[in-house]
Formats: sequence, structure tokens, C-alpha cells
Amino acid sequence: MLCGSLIEHPKGIDIESITSNYNNFILIKDIDINEYEKSLLNKYKVFNKFILNAGKDVFRNDSSSHWDYYSYGNIKDDSYISKCFDYIEWDVEMIEKIEWGYEELKDNVEMRSNLDSRINGNTRIELYKQIILKNKIHEYRLATPERNEIKVGDTLVMISNQDKNRFVKVTVKAKQIFKTWKDALIEYWQQDFKNLYNSLEDALYECYKFYPKMEVDRYGIIVYSITPLVVTYDKIDILLDTNILIKRESNSNTSFEISKLFNWFNNKKLLTYIHKSSKNEIEKYKDKKEMQSVLTKLNSYNVLPVLNCQTDNYFNEVINKYSMDENSSIDNELLKEIYNDNVGILLTDDNVMLKKAEELYIRDRVLSSSELLNYFETKYPQNIEYKMLSVKLKEFKNIDLNSQFFDTLREDYNGVEFDRWFKKKAAQKEKAYTFENEDGMKGFLYLKTEDKNEKYDDISPKFPSKNRLKVGTFKIISTGFRLGERFLKIIFDNARKFNVDEIYVTLFENKREEVKQLKRFMESWGFRKWGYKDNGEAVLVKSMIDYDNNESPKFNYPLLKNKINYFFLPIYPQYHTDLFPDMILQNENMHLYEENKAHRYALEKIYLSGALDIKAKVGDIVIIYRTGERYPKRYSSVVTGIAIIEEIIRTKDVDDCIKICKDRSIFSEEEIKVLQPKYPVVVRLLDYATLKNKVSLNQLYKNQIIVEGSGPRPFQQLNKEEYTIIYNLGMGENL
Repeated sequence: MLCGSLIEHPKGIDIESITSNYNNFILIKDIDINEYEKSLLNKYKVFNKFILNAGKDVFRNDSSSHWDYYSYGNIKDDSYISKCFDYIEWDVEMIEKIEWGYEELKDNVEMRSNLDSRINGNTRIELYKQIILKNKIHEYRLATPERNEIKVGDTLVMISNQDKNRFVKVTVKAKQIFKTWKDALIEYWQQDFKNLYNSLEDALYECYKFYPKMEVDRYGIIVYSITPLVVTYDKIDILLDTNILIKRESNSNTSFEISKLFNWFNNKKLLTYIHKSSKNEIEKYKDKKEMQSVLTKLNSYNVLPVLNCQTDNYFNEVINKYSMDENSSIDNELLKEIYNDNVGILLTDDNVMLKKAEELYIRDRVLSSSELLNYFETKYPQNIEYKMLSVKLKEFKNIDLNSQFFDTLREDYNGVEFDRWFKKKAAQKEKAYTFENEDGMKGFLYLKTEDKNEKYDDISPKFPSKNRLKVGTFKIISTGFRLGERFLKIIFDNARKFNVDEIYVTLFENKREEVKQLKRFMESWGFRKWGYKDNGEAVLVKSMIDYDNNESPKFNYPLLKNKINYFFLPIYPQYHTDLFPDMILQNENMHLYEENKAHRYALEKIYLSGALDIKAKVGDIVIIYRTGERYPKRYSSVVTGIAIIEEIIRTKDVDDCIKICKDRSIFSEEEIKVLQPKYPVVVRLLDYATLKNKVSLNQLYKNQIIVEGSGPRPFQQLNKEEYTIIYNLGMGENL
């Protein structure tokens, strides 16, 4: 029925809504389609969307999600997702999802001490293995001479017939030539075409349509054994574009970002190269003093051994679409090195080169400095140095519009149009949140509240009438700081402040890797795709009303679950403000917390406990209680804030604890080694709210919440009435 609708009026079909309904997803068990129907459904990415929408739980790898998924009576079933994978058209996004999910889950399961939790995790691991192994691992082609030249170890770019921008890279593990289609198919047809054909004869019937019999008789069929390729950058050689060299070696234009990257290169012992043509390009630099400064430092760099790099018609077709001046010719020489696999990756901040790389299907190996820095910092957050983090609310008129930071936004929004919008906001005395360091602007966030009368004629499906917070402009560049979480906290705080029904953001989801990363980040915090704007931007929406019990506390944040329990969480003064800097007391020295660290700006916090029988559950509330260091303690001991329990994990050993805590704990690795034997339980917390007025222990005595002469114990439970008293005292006017 869906196929018929897609043929007759595809624009009238709300695929996002259909594929988000789990009841529709279950129907996969009864599906019976031919090759044409499969092709049609994949044209609109129906199966992919079912997996990413209704079947998204397969990528949730925390222990609490697994507990719910595999619990008795749950209607969800691995077989549905498994069968859906039989029909998908693999793309980069799906490969990355599977690769990321599989590797993350293996690490996660190793940390689990609960037997049932480990069983659930291993069940999911086996599902991942099945998905990876059972899907097509061979590619069948006419064995023409040029295809026979493809060698084991070569990379193939497999481009979608429906959309040339959709492709996947695979590595050739083996190859074999057969005289006939039957000889080629007989061994692997069931594995490669599972659920598509009922018999070998059916598979042969379809395959005969691809090539004329005369050509098959002449050349035969070549079968490549393939495996999906996901590029990693930990052990790879790097070719430096001239603009990177100048940013590093210039006396007046040294880049903080580039300096940090080279620290990573040294740490990872990565080899860097320059191209022989770079010297010629630098010699034409207008600033002679700067030119000489850079030239004198080139001798310290390795020059890439240049092979006789060949080009093909496709390469020439792509580069000929762009200007062909001398600088462009040099750029093309560098791209040739990547195109011919002479070096691992090319590092450049030239937007035109990045566009060429995208069209040449080598964009995964041609990276900007911010993309590569983000890769290292995401994969190795424990090695990040956190300094000088300061997000400020500034008027537009005090923000430098000419900053290179805004170039990509100009590109997205038609240059003049973006500048006009910016100047309009400046005239209206609007404000935006910014982060800047010595290298310039690195983060920008503009928020706008909209009431029920707002018009959304350019959004499809159309928005219902609601009060909303619009994330008008949101851009962050990787700096080594946890800017994403810091800015996200600002978004959520504003949403709660203005009591909106939902938050939404629009972005060009497929234009740049930084935007793709931002989209994945926001989706992990509960933003779901709604639809599209007329200009092609994807629309992501997060509800501020409806708590989804099928999702984690992180996904629902800052919403609270319906049935909730409340507990005290005492923290010693020497640890309290380091972990929760927003909860600092008025009499504390703020200068002690000016050197910013990862755990201070993370929304997700780590608390180590020695309690082995914690009654609190995932989603419950903890009252942050700062114990007093001065007498009388009834006045120096205070409730400062509220947090949500995300996960409770009993670590099995020191290494396990260190791995879980990473850069979210206030303790160093050496301190954890000492503490873990006594405090083996890791409690993951979500920073929820800071109390306007600190609630003293004396007030807890007065309201009979705590027995006179004692203090709150770790995970001591409160009832709802007691919690409400504390909340009202903390959030109300001074009493």
C-alpha cells in the first residue's frame, strides 16, 4: 500500500510519522516485496528511517535501556530490527551507527557488574554481530579488464543509483572470477540476498537482467568480497595544506586551534608532510616579512614523496568545474595525492578544496582543522586541557560580524541575507551567547521565544499552535572545551524559564561534518526530527511537556518522570563546588574555580559512593547537600541544588572505575585508584537546578525534615511533601 502511495503522490506521505510508529515497524515480520518495491522504498529511505526512528532502541546501550528492552512483557523484539536490516540500503550514517554502537557497547558491557545486565548487553552484542555478518558481503560485477585491475586492499566507492550524494566505501578483501552467473551465485546467494529471493533460480532470473548474455560469456562475473570501511585517524599520515602551514608558522597569525592539533600529532606520533609545491605558493605570499618567516621554518617538515599520480576523467570533470588559476592548480595537486592513496589524509581550511573533495568522494580523508580536532577530542576526552572557558551574553552590536567564524553561516544563508539579519538584530538590541578565546569566536547561540500566534508556513509538516523556544542560530567550533553541553544547558535553562511547550532548531543536516555532529549531539539529548523547511533545513524538535518512559533520563532532560522518589546526596565542601560550580556559595572564593575543567561544565556528573544497596532508581531526584565546614554547622550546611540520577553502576575494579569516570569526575586517575576499593559505586547524575536561596540544615530542622542534632545521610529518602518544602524554600523569595 505504501509503495502505491509513493508512486502516486510521494509528497503527500509523512514518512517520518509512519516510520516513528512502532506498530508499523512490527509489520516488517509480514513483509513480502520484490526487487522493484525494495528499490522504491529505499529511494525514500523507508527501511533506514524505521531503524533510526521506531527501531532507535537498538542504539541505546546503557544498562537501564537494556533492562527495559529485554524485560518480560515488552513488545519490542530484536527480530524486527534484524529483519529490517535485511532490506536497507547501507549508507555512511548507518555504517557509523552500527560501528559506533558495537564498539561502545563492548566497552559498556565490560563495566557491568550485575549478571542480568551483562546478559542483556551480550544479547545486544550478538544482535550487532548478526547484522554485520548476515548482510551482503559480496559485490557482483561484469569482469571487464578495468574491474579485474582492482586489487585486494583497494577501496571501492559504491554510489546510490537514486542519489549520487549517498555512497558507502568498502574494502576489497578478496576477488574471484566465474564463467557464469550460476557459478558466481551458488555459494553465497542465500547470505547476500536473504529474504529477497526464494530460490537460486529466482536470484538468477533477476541477475540475468543486469548484463547481456554475450558480455557475460565474454568476460565472466567478478565477485569481490567486501567489508564496510570507516576511516579512523589515530595512525595515519597527514598532508598539510599551505593555509595550515601559515596558521602554524606565521608570526602574526598563529592559530590556537592548529597549535592544539599539532600537540595531538606529537602525542599520537603521527607523521606530517608538506607538498613540494607549498614552497612556491608561500613565496607568492604578499606579506614579505611573514613569507620569509614561514619559509625559514619549512626545512623542519617532511616533504611528501610524490609519485606519478594519475588522474581519470571523473577527477578532471570535477576540478574543471572550478577556477583554474595557479593556486587552484596547486590545490588540485594535493587532492591528487589523496585521490591516489599516496597519503592518509589532507588537512586544509580551504572551503573550495573541501567542496571538491566532497564531489570526488574523498571528503572522509580531506578534513578541516576543526573537524580533525573534534575527532581527537571526542575520542580522547580525558586528554583535553580545559582552560579559559567563559560563555557571555553579549549584544549583537558588540559581536564582530566580520569574524571568519560566521563564514559558513553566510554560505548557508546567502551571505547578504545573513549579514542583513545580523544587523537587524543589532539594531533591535538583541543578545546572543558567545564563547571567544585568543583565537577568536568559537561558539555562538541565539535564542528566541515564540508564542502560539507564531506563523510557520515554511515548515512541513506544519507546526501546531504552541509556545516555543527557537534555537535561532547555534554554531560551535571544537576548541578542547565542552562547549556543546555548556550551550545546551543554557538552552534548557531558558526553556524552563519561559515555560515553553517545546524547543526547536533548524539546520542544514548534510552540508558539513560539524553540523552532522551537532545534529547527532542534539538527538542524544532528546531532539527528534519533525520535518523540513522550504529552504531544505531539517527541523528538530524537543518536547518540554511529554516524558517518554521508553527513553533515558538524558533523552528526556530536563523533564522529570511521573513516578519519582527523592533522596539526599551529601557532598563535602572541598568537592561540592568543583563538581557543581553553578551552586557556588556567596562566601566562597570564585577565583578558586576560574581554571575550568571538564567535569565543571558537563551536564553529566559523576559521584562515587560506598553504598552498595542504594534504593534510588534511574530517573529519581537527589537533593545536593553541601556539608558545613564551620560551626555552627546548622547554618553552614546547606542544600544547594537538585540533580537527576541517570545511572548507577557498581564497578568491578579500579580500571573499570577510571574508564567510567573519564573526564566527568572531580578526581584524578591516581585519586580514583585510592578511592575505588572503598567507593566502588559510580552514580551518574544530570545537573538539574541550582537553588536561588540555599536551604540551611537549621531550616531542615525547623520543618522536621531532619531529626535535630543529625544530618542527611547518603541516599536518605524524603517524601514528596518534604521535597516540596525544600524546593519552595530554595526557589521562592527569601524567607
